[in-house]
Amino acid sequence: MSFPRFACWSLCLVPLYLLLAAVVPPFDDELYYWCWSRDLQFSYYDHPPMVAYMIRAATACFGDGIVAIRLPAILSSWVVVVAIGWLSQPRDLLPFVILSPMLTFTAVLVTPDTPLLLFWSLYLVWLVEMHRRLASGSAPGLGWWALGGVILGCGVLGKYTTGLAVIAGTASFLAAGNPRRWILGYTLKGVIAFLVASPILIYNIQRDFEPLRYQWGHSMSSPEPGLKMFGEFVGGQILLLGTVPFAVFVWALRNRRELLADSRLRPIACLFVIPFGFFLFKATRGHLEGNWAFPCYLACWPLAAVWYSRVRESAWWRWGFRSGFAIPVGATVFLAIHVIEPVPLIPPSLDRATRQVVKLEIARNVAAELRSAGYTGPVYAMNYQWTATLRWHGIDARQIPGATRPSHFTQRDEQPMDTSRAVVFLDAGLPTTGTADVAGFGLTRSAASFVMQVRGWKCTVCWLVDCSERGIGLGRHRSGDVAGRLDPNAPAPPR
Repeated sequence: MSFPRFACWSLCLVPLYLLLAAVVPPFDDELYYWCWSRDLQFSYYDHPPMVAYMIRAATACFGDGIVAIRLPAILSSWVVVVAIGWLSQPRDLLPFVILSPMLTFTAVLVTPDTPLLLFWSLYLVWLVEMHRRLASGSAPGLGWWALGGVILGCGVLGKYTTGLAVIAGTASFLAAGNPRRWILGYTLKGVIAFLVASPILIYNIQRDFEPLRYQWGHSMSSPEPGLKMFGEFVGGQILLLGTVPFAVFVWALRNRRELLADSRLRPIACLFVIPFGFFLFKATRGHLEGNWAFPCYLACWPLAAVWYSRVRESAWWRWGFRSGFAIPVGATVFLAIHVIEPVPLIPPSLDRATRQVVKLEIARNVAAELRSAGYTGPVYAMNYQWTATLRWHGIDARQIPGATRPSHFTQRDEQPMDTSRAVVFLDAGLPTTGTADVAGFGLTRSAASFVMQVRGWKCTVCWLVDCSERGIGLGRHRSGDVAGRLDPNAPAPPR
């Protein structure tokens, strides 16, 4: 299939992504980044700011619906698919790649991976074009180098993982040799990338680099080294992407001289082998989240296409490549069925999607309970997840500093907690001893309980606790009827 034809066919993904975006419930982190977009800054405590900028642009045009919030992820995923298609020759394996969870369900979730994957793919395309121009003898103009700097800087504004692309991209130019032809342009690219990403530096200077120290500790700490963590990482990647990337990694190492000698394949090999090798090493040192290695695979599939083109005459090799996608494609089908009707094979305790639906329902009922009590003041929550979810439902939620890990909410200059009018939302499943012990709130005047029940399994009870001096009358509507989500059999709220 020619690239123009593939690009046209890839447009069919957009309505499918829109449908998924409307059906899949919004998750805590997505709502957290939506909260960022309501308070634009140079950067944020947890991540760089690009995801917030993208959400703000989408919601400014289309409102605050979940599809609008996820529109940046939808468009970014489509660009990623097109970039992979342009880099891959032949494109026989791309249908299997597109059917993996990475480019189906996770593709519509708006997270810092959204700008990371977008600008990583554009940077990979830029690198291939630059190496082609250098190999052909036509020196790239300053505009091309400046474009690379903008792309790279935007990638850093998306997620710090882009730093691996900087290392791998530099390695590709060093492997090309003859630095006199590219060193000045490469320096210009670096300066522009630094300027584009400078808001992160400004933000961290203002906060004594505490956000960067937190991210470094989060990503580089190794509390549990060993084979168990490595096995969990490999198993997660096979579930999401299949076995082909691991085989391609070994193949690329064995054929590294040939790949580095090819101007088109050189940057592709560097942007797969170097980051993927880093993540494999890190997996032996401690826990890695499953999505951290996602950018590596953008360069994996073009390399897989090269290998496949050399062996596809063999029926055995064709079967081997296609069977390598069996697990991720099967996982996508399984998830699609589960979205329509929960599958009993997934125990309720692990059913994150259904749990999220119940969590959103609880937040809606908390908002209704507060309206029925005539309360419009702040509600204090223990963690950023519940704070963001409550804000999504129109509640002035605040995160209690020190209750759980810091977040954007604990960095904001808000009014001190008014314990005389304090209403606290408490997830009873959290490892706390009670609201009074966490932040010095007063005694409980009244409370409303909300049961988190996932497919018949009562996993926890959430509490809306009134610690104000006068009391606002939680637990009953103005008409005197017990609120619909109250649980009369729940244990007493924490004191």
